[in-house]
Amino acid sequence: MDGNLAGFVALGALVLGLFAWLRLDIKSLGDNLRAEMGRLEDRVNARFDAVDARFDRLEGRLAAVEHSQAKLEGLLEGLREAIAGRAAAE
Repeated sequence: MDGNLAGFVALGALVLGLFAWLRLDIKSLGDNLRAEMGRLEDRVNARFDAVDARFDRLEGRLAAVEHSQAKLEGLLEGLREAIAGRAAAE
């Protein structure tokens, strides 16, 4: 009977030890997952920052093109009026 009790206690200790080891392993995996997610979030944020910077540069270039286009339209309008004015005088 003492042998059965000792075996039962040993089996219980083994089961508890395995549960403790499994709990620690799961906690370690969770910590690793959180750390990896943090690194991934940093990489995604860096890429979004780079995209934002590119859009800002593109917006500046588009504004310069719009300004140049408006200037050219004004010059063409003046040229059209000058040509129309000369044609009417002849």
